[in-house]
Amino acid sequence: MANLLAIPIPVKRNPAWSNWAKRTRASIKSAGIPVSKWQLLFYHMTILFVDEDDCVADLTPGFAQIVKSCPAIPFTVDKLDVFTTTNGAEHIICLSSAQVPQQIHTLASESRTMADGLNAKYDHRPFIPHITFGHVPADKMSLQELRTILHALPQPSFHCLLTEAEHRYRGSNGTIKKWRLR
Repeated sequence: MANLLAIPIPVKRNPAWSNWAKRTRASIKSAGIPVSKWQLLFYHMTILFVDEDDCVADLTPGFAQIVKSCPAIPFTVDKLDVFTTTNGAEHIICLSSAQVPQQIHTLASESRTMADGLNAKYDHRPFIPHITFGHVPADKMSLQELRTILHALPQPSFHCLLTEAEHRYRGSNGTIKKWRLR
């Protein structure tokens, strides 16, 4: 079963986030983008997605070593973007930052190095720090058309402090281990 190291975005029960997300979704809808599914729960940034669970028992202590010295990370969401899934079926509308903190890139790099040492199976494409916001069927709109529309929309910013890392199974199968960022 697939598992991942994620940085949860601390927005649960946050009225400022709820208002920001509602305005942003409304802006996307009014632009005529055919979103098939919105991300509504567990907003997070995937640091490393591992395709199988043969090495979960080894990944957990490895992730613990990587995150133990990581401070809490100030993060500003101020960018809407889009990419196409590996299988080409969907475009993912994502949130990101014009200035991604170096700590996030360091977590990704160190996690990949550790996973390589375990021969873990993961996608070796370049790390793209993002927070999934919505899904658009690829047969409904081209990537370039979608990107052009998104980049023309207002890009309101939202500020938060990333204070946790979580090793978890994909989907609703749950948490394997959580850590506080210092």
